[in-house]
Amino acid sequence: MASDDDRVQKMSDMFDVVVGIDGSEHSRFALKWASDEAKHRGVTLRILFAQISDPEYVPEWYEPGSGDLSPGQAIVDDAVGLVATRHPGLLVRSEIAEWPPSLALTVASRSADLLVVGARGKGGFKELVLGSVSDQCIQYAHCPVAVVHGDPDMLPLRAVESRIAVGIDGSLGSTQALRWALEEAKIRAASVDAVYAWQYPPIGTFIPGPRDGFQIFAEEIADAAAEYAEKWAPEVPFEVVGRFEATVPALLDASEHADVLVVGFRGHARFSNALVGSIAHQCARHASCVVVIARPPIAEERGDNFKEVSAVEQSVG
Repeated sequence: MASDDDRVQKMSDMFDVVVGIDGSEHSRFALKWASDEAKHRGVTLRILFAQISDPEYVPEWYEPGSGDLSPGQAIVDDAVGLVATRHPGLLVRSEIAEWPPSLALTVASRSADLLVVGARGKGGFKELVLGSVSDQCIQYAHCPVAVVHGDPDMLPLRAVESRIAVGIDGSLGSTQALRWALEEAKIRAASVDAVYAWQYPPIGTFIPGPRDGFQIFAEEIADAAAEYAEKWAPEVPFEVVGRFEATVPALLDASEHADVLVVGFRGHARFSNALVGSIAHQCARHASCVVVIARPPIAEERGDNFKEVSAVEQSVG
């Protein structure tokens, strides 16, 4: 039977912000953003370096062959030092794993509230958003995933309050995204713009009922989102933005004026493989700000994705 101390330790290990690093510039951007987010949330930051070969990039101060310090440990030490300077009071844990990065981060996400990766990496994270580590994390992680595109310290100064954009379409996935955006807005004292983009079906397409029904449906989704926001987070400034255009361009345009863009893991399209060509994939790849894919807890997932990642984890466990 677990002791009281064990239970306390287990609780303290939950709901961390986990960030993957590899020594690249973009993983450094992710580290900065993740440390800021952990500070906002008042939780532990877990820094994870995972690779099965020697890293391609190490800190400038590191001298190979000097002492017992490995290249991976040098990368981790450099990351810990950056966070200690940025947020001196933040609780930080660091880990090194000789695993493929995507697998190590997926397993780490089991006890995380948020998993953060850079938009592009080097070495183990090469071409991150082009089908490698980020795709795997977004598809198989057990928590929401944030993809960081640029240096948080180089963002333009805004004359207005922090803004979070979230894509909605009336699906369960978009409801989860909306809830995540509202919770994040509470933490950041930000406003939320819920973006719903819609179009009439192509000419010649058979549709049951009048075309005006699509506009009515759009208005119903907007009203439902506003009602949900009022109930869940009445203190958060909230607005529904309707856009008569394709979904991806509408969300990418919204990202130009937002600090964070939130999208659901699945929408009405019901992709069997979550991000291959999906809206979330396109946003994670092209948005102008940090993109959060609001994955539900793995217990809520149903289907082959969960079975597949569980089998992989057991094979290396």
